[in-house]
Amino acid sequence: MIHFNVWICLPDGEQIQAGELITSQPDERNGAIQGEFRYSEVYLSHANAFPLDPNSLPLKRGIFDVDRPRAGIHGVFEDALPDDWGRRLLVRKHQLLPAQQRAPNLLACLGNSSMGALQFRQIGEPRESRVSDSPVTTLEGLLKAALAFDAGERVIESDLNLLFGAGSSPGGARPKALIRDENIDWIAKFPRLQDSYDVVRLEAASMQLAKLAGLDVPQHKIRSIGEHAVFFVRRFDITRRGRAHMISLQTLLKADHYYTLGYADVAAVIRKYCARPGEDLAKFYRQMVFNAAIGNTDDHLKNFILLHDDSGYHLSPAFDLLPDIGENRAHVLRFINEESPPTWEILLALAGRFNLNPRQATEILDSVVIAISHWREIFSDYQVPEKDVKRLAGDIDARLHRVEGSRHLLKNRHPRVGGDPW
Repeated sequence: MIHFNVWICLPDGEQIQAGELITSQPDERNGAIQGEFRYSEVYLSHANAFPLDPNSLPLKRGIFDVDRPRAGIHGVFEDALPDDWGRRLLVRKHQLLPAQQRAPNLLACLGNSSMGALQFRQIGEPRESRVSDSPVTTLEGLLKAALAFDAGERVIESDLNLLFGAGSSPGGARPKALIRDENIDWIAKFPRLQDSYDVVRLEAASMQLAKLAGLDVPQHKIRSIGEHAVFFVRRFDITRRGRAHMISLQTLLKADHYYTLGYADVAAVIRKYCARPGEDLAKFYRQMVFNAAIGNTDDHLKNFILLHDDSGYHLSPAFDLLPDIGENRAHVLRFINEESPPTWEILLALAGRFNLNPRQATEILDSVVIAISHWREIFSDYQVPEKDVKRLAGDIDARLHRVEGSRHLLKNRHPRVGGDPW
């Protein structure tokens, strides 16, 4: 059995025990793990308490059993764990055997270094302050160590310690580290030796393109370290006074493992749980259009997050934005029951699910398409290699043509809809 105290840092900086989490050892026959969580009385009586997961963990007394036998913990707690890159670091740092690489064990290893507002301490362990992010002066060493570790090469102990201190908590599959520079907290995203694209510069350029398209994106910058580039994205889980609690849309939709869901399903969650649903639905619609037009097919539910602040839950800034470098063509999230890149007509047909009228949706579609039509200029500004531009041009241009072409057809067929010009 693993028994945790779960602590939370509230938006005003106060730290309080939110509750207790207990998990069993895996069943010897099928490997299933039982788990349960309950809120602490101190947290329940606190004026600023809120449900850690408004779907599965409503703010009330009682025991909440886990219905995820493979994980043994509720999805919101697994959201605090890193994905592939950070998990590999945790496994290496703590020398975990394959049978030990389960979510509760990883949570015990993570302790106080998670992203977001939660910390996990086993019963009997002292609660420590959070791990400080690495100073930017260590960036060159971190890059060197990350490239070697990611490639499976031998990494000396001192370089491993750099990675352990800076890279265990961010999510995602690519190498990254937590960095503090100019009194700002960043996630530094590194290249991989086996990259067939300059993914770092592509992501930086795509983020800037998203900003021009009107998306809410974090502050970002790019730095050159020798022959490599490193992409800095400002952390949005850190507030001026404390931390912002985070929960993924995968958790809120209970979408473990394979799922067949669409943008409309995410819109329904935003409508139900966000404090300002109209504002967030419009933001999410804009991001959906951007993903469709640029070819960001890696639009899985872990890439959409709700943050909690003094007003309640709201949609996080957009992140992990890239063209279709995997040549997937099909998006993870569906548009309207089809896997092909959507047309203008399909995107417009979805507007009602986001509480948008035709004029509002058309304004968003227009602004996003106009911004993305300048993608070559932005990619050039960010020094994306010409070979990458040529490889991506066919797909991006085809997606834009698919949207714009259907727009003109629709405009000619319906010159006025509801009195609004098209």
